[in-house]
Order: sequence, then structure tokens, then C-alpha cells
Amino acid sequence: MLRCKWILIAAVCAVVLALAPAPAFAHAYVVSSNPGANEVLDTSPVEFAIEFNEPIEAGFHELVVIGPNGDNVADGESRIDPNKPSRLTAPLQPNLPDGLYSAKWNVVSGDGHAISGTIPFQIGKGASNEIFPDHPSTDGGNSLPDWSLLLVRWLFYGGMAGYLGAVVFHGWLLPRPDNTWSNRLRQRSRTVWLTGLIAAFSGILLSLPQQTASDAGGGWREAFDPGLWRQTLVYTTFGEIWKVQLLLLGGWLLWTLFLLHASRPTRPRLLPLAGAMLFGLGLLLSKAFIGHAATAELKGLAVTADFLHLSASLIWLGGVGAVAFLLPAAAQQAAKDETRPSEPLHKQLYWQTVRRFSILAFFMVALLLASGVYSSLLHVPTLYSLTHTTYGRVLLAKIALTLICLLLGGWSFLRGRRAGKPLNAGVWAEFGAGLAVLVLAAVLANLPTAAASPGPAAWTKQLDDGTRVTIRVTPNAVGTNLFQVNVHGLDGQPRSDVEQVTLTLTSKEMDMGTTEIVFPGSSPSEVRELITMDGRWNVHVHILTESLESYDYDAELTVGSP
Repeated sequence: MLRCKWILIAAVCAVVLALAPAPAFAHAYVVSSNPGANEVLDTSPVEFAIEFNEPIEAGFHELVVIGPNGDNVADGESRIDPNKPSRLTAPLQPNLPDGLYSAKWNVVSGDGHAISGTIPFQIGKGASNEIFPDHPSTDGGNSLPDWSLLLVRWLFYGGMAGYLGAVVFHGWLLPRPDNTWSNRLRQRSRTVWLTGLIAAFSGILLSLPQQTASDAGGGWREAFDPGLWRQTLVYTTFGEIWKVQLLLLGGWLLWTLFLLHASRPTRPRLLPLAGAMLFGLGLLLSKAFIGHAATAELKGLAVTADFLHLSASLIWLGGVGAVAFLLPAAAQQAAKDETRPSEPLHKQLYWQTVRRFSILAFFMVALLLASGVYSSLLHVPTLYSLTHTTYGRVLLAKIALTLICLLLGGWSFLRGRRAGKPLNAGVWAEFGAGLAVLVLAAVLANLPTAAASPGPAAWTKQLDDGTRVTIRVTPNAVGTNLFQVNVHGLDGQPRSDVEQVTLTLTSKEMDMGTTEIVFPGSSPSEVRELITMDGRWNVHVHILTESLESYDYDAELTVGSP
């Protein structure tokens, strides 16, 4: 039975992680600009405006327009439209000369990540013989995050895992025949709580200069500038949440002191443990409001899924650490207290604790599964996006490492149970692998999700009379795409009576008009057409036959970034 339970846990956790990256939506992206990318104007524009797919942060934004002579021709600082926080504008100098211009922008997206890009345009048709780039350039933060960001997040994750693991260990995992405990167990428990508190404290406090440096784009030389700190705290979502975290840290510190005081003579009782758990979960909840989940369309569900995913992961890993570090001290004291060697109470205590942990791990996996399935629908739309993006590759590495971690734990448990020996090295190896998983989790939190690159799209619709319509779009990204349409009858052969197929594309993100793609029945069933924006598009399919019979239906296409 125990073997089956551990095998089930390992299998379910692998499935969960395959489907469930840390909740993270792609960073903000440009949906349109005025003037548009590569647009040629007859007269000088009054302003340059950029429309993003989501509201951008009120701090750390910049929009400069570089003219033919290399000077900035913006007539003032950039501003965010107060009535439309997804719109960034900058006034331009009057009567600009003919030539090529480049609008260079920097903003912080709603998930807290700094992004930048360049949009070229031209004034005057004969101004220059230079060639425009095919598309505007964008730096959306696809590279791996800086070591300082990984360190800050790992400190928080690792500290919270150790702290909550010790709380769960004393609150539920370790049986309570009485409230006495040995000096060794007390010292180890207090060490874990203090170390976890200091690490998590450091992670939260250092996140302010780290985020400031990231938003300002100047590295750690900008990290401790009081003026930039003020901009972070006042004008960004991160700053608002960080102030809440600071209050929670103060309460958590006082409650931890109460926990340590209450546990001097005896093991801590449930009230101090419950309070410590609530403060820890409060910090994890606040963390869910900073990042990709905060920009999801259904923000409440995304934040909840992120919170459950992170909490379950850290409690599970913390429990592993507690079994490895605290349980031997508890079992050793129980062995010293035994008066009847015929009843090995220390072994009963040891394996009862391990069994309780297996139950805890099972429920944590259930939470991971529930939150992971929801997150997978948002962030990993296709197998292609899982295997062809940086986010997907890091996620696969996390899956492999976590599976190794679970297999080590299951093997150690089964081997020790049969031999009647402590778990020892196997649990420590599992815990070490879990800490490495936290590093990969920190990497994932700073990358655009795989939703930004869904890859080639293909879908088939079976109509009421049995006709099957297959549509393919390659590469399914902003720019020129190859559209292919195949219409087959009940016999599986192409229908020869199709007069025309028309695809009408309409953006679901904003009003951009329609794009109509026509496939005459006598022509090849493929057409090249430009898609001007990533995101969700509605595709209306209209099929007309030679007998004037028509078929109509709608489908959704999610277009990736270039």
C-alpha cells in the first residue's frame, strides 16, 4: 500500500509539473503605435503614442524619439494617459524635417518586469534610401535573470520552506505523547526557525533595491538611490505590495519571538504554531500579487493558483527538510526514554511521523495538481511552446529534477522501511534536489511564459454534414504567415465543389479592423498574409460551394511574438 502511495505521488507530481509552470503570463507587448512601425508620413506628427496590451506601471517609463541627426526630438517627458493606463505618449517638436526616426521606449509591465523596444517611422517619402527593419524590435526579458535576482528569490523561498516545514513538523507530523522535548530537538528547531526567518527577511528586504535596479536598467549602482526607491514604492505595484510585506514581516518577527519564548520549557503548542503559519502564508499570498499572475485576465483565479502552488511546494519541501534534520533528534530522545526494550517506542515514533508526512505530501501534490492544471491552460498552450522556448526548457529541467527528488524520497522510504533503519542520506539528497528546484522556480518567475510562442497552429472542424475543414498557420507569429486551408468530404478526399474559402481575422485585444484572406477554389489552398499583432484573434471561416451552399463557424487563434 505504501509503495503504491509513493508511486502515485511521484506520478501525479510529474504530471502536475509538466502541466503547471509557476504561474506566469507573458510580459506586456506593443499592440499598436501612432505613427505605426515603418509608417511613412507626409507631415510632421504632433506626438508619438504607443498602446500596450495591458496597463503599464506609472514609474520608470521613458519614450524618446531619435531624429536623422541623432538628437532627441521629443518635446517633453513621456507620460501615461490617465484615462487609459496602457497608453504611453510623448509630444514631438513641431515641423520635424524629413528623414528616418526611431522611437525608443522603456516601460515596466504589470508583472513587474522591465521591457524596452524601438519603433521606426519616416517623414517624407523621398527622405532617405535607408531600409526599414521588417518589424519593430522589442526586448521582452527573454534572457535568463541576473544572479542577484535568483539569490534574492532563493533566499525567500528557502527561508520560507525551512520555517514552515518546522512549523508543520511540530504542529502535526511529530506525535505528541507529551509536550516534553530534548535540548537537541529544541536547539535544532530554534535554529531552523531563526535561520528561515533571517533568510526570508533578507529576501524581502533585498527585493526592493533589486527591483529598483531592474526597473531603472542601471544595475546595482542604481539600487540604493533614494529617489529611485521612492519611484518604486510610489508608482509601481511592486512598491505597494512591498509595503504590505514590510508590515507582515514586522508581525511575523514579533510572533516568532513569541513562538521561541513559548517553546523554552516545552514543545510549542498549537496557538503559537498556527500564528506562525498564518504569517508565513500571508507573505506567500502577497508574493502571488507580484508577477505574472497579477496580469492574468482572471486575476483572482490566477493569484489563488499561484498562492496554492507556491505554498504546497514550500510546505512539502520544508517537510522533507524537517524529516531529515529534526526527526532524528526527536527519535533519539524517545530511545533514551524507553524503559521496556521489547517495545521500540522510538521506532514507532519515527515511522508514525514518516507516515504522517506521506499523507501531507499526498495532499500537497493534490493542491499542486489543482493549481497546476489551471495554470497550464494559461501558460503552456502547446507542446511546441514547451520544447521551443527558454521558459519551456527551464520548466522541463525543473520537471526532471523534481521527479528525481521524488524518486529519491520514495526509494529511501521503501528501503528504510524494509530494513527498519532511518532514512538518512536519501532524504538529504531529496532535500538538496528540492533546493535546486527552487533556483529553477526563481528563473521561471522572471521569464515570459511559453504562451508568448505557441508555435505553428493547426485545428480541424467537422461540420454537420461530415465535411472536415483543416486550417494551418505557420509560424503563427507577428509578421508574414502562411495560411493553409483543406476541405475534405466524407470519403476523406478534397472537395472539388468548393468555390471559395474566406478567413476573416479580428483582434480580440483591441479594435484594429478586420483582415480578410480569400482562397479561390481553383487556386492553391495556401496564402501568405501579414498578422500585425500578437494575442488572441477571432477567425471567422466562410466556405462557399458551387451550388451556393455555405458553411460558417468561428475559431480562436493565439498569435505569438516574433
